[in-house]
Amino acid sequence: MKGAMEKDVVTVRIFEEDKIALGISSIVGTRKNQEDSIYGHVEGGNAIGIVCDGMGGLQGGEAASNAAVESLAEAWYGQKDIGDIPEFLKNQAVAADEKVFYLQNEKGEPLRAGTTIVAVIVQDKKLYWLSVGDSRIYLIRGNEILSVCKDHNYRLTLDEMLRSGRITEEEYAKEEGRAEALISYLGMGDVSLMEINKNPFMLENRDIILLSSDGLYRSLSEQEILQIVKECGEDMQKAASELTAQALGEKVSGQDNTSVVVMQVQYS
Repeated sequence: MKGAMEKDVVTVRIFEEDKIALGISSIVGTRKNQEDSIYGHVEGGNAIGIVCDGMGGLQGGEAASNAAVESLAEAWYGQKDIGDIPEFLKNQAVAADEKVFYLQNEKGEPLRAGTTIVAVIVQDKKLYWLSVGDSRIYLIRGNEILSVCKDHNYRLTLDEMLRSGRITEEEYAKEEGRAEALISYLGMGDVSLMEINKNPFMLENRDIILLSSDGLYRSLSEQEILQIVKECGEDMQKAASELTAQALGEKVSGQDNTSVVVMQVQYS
């Protein structure tokens, strides 16, 4: 479940079954350490995918993202009958938030780290998702791509304040420099802002689900992401590797860790 530590593109394990193809890949970019953690697994027509982007400097971000991934994955496979998946995702987000909040360093001091999380569960041709922070979940159907969740950053607050008339456009512009600051992440200790679809999204044959840390969309536009995925056909591992390679190839100043989980459902 740990993120890749190499500085070049890495290909993590790929699991493939008859009905869902899955690929995962991660790069460090130009950063000194890897703070992303990713996980993906397929069993028949069901699957789980998780991407976490840690924050906290040094080993803090890595510890936070690993803890969140492990918390959700272990909970998923530790229960035989999940029942209400949206409720499960909500409860596990709260549990992971608490685990990250209480992380300690070698001296027993609070680590004060955090992590974003995006996770999807595919079961019986239904898609469920969880999002906290500014990592993203994209749905690709045919030649269309859609980000299904909002970025939980200060811009979300600013947009709402502007719409409701609580601030002017001039005041909005003055706050623009802080717009990317996260307002929700795991490790806060009382996380409440999260996105979970209460009603499952019904998947169609050949739909593609893409989870990514922010390193991807800060390097490539949605149309570039779509083109790369489409050019890879049904090879989801190739798509995952190409996405991270192309993100690195953009040579963005301060290229962030970039991680992706890509799934294609293949229904008869």
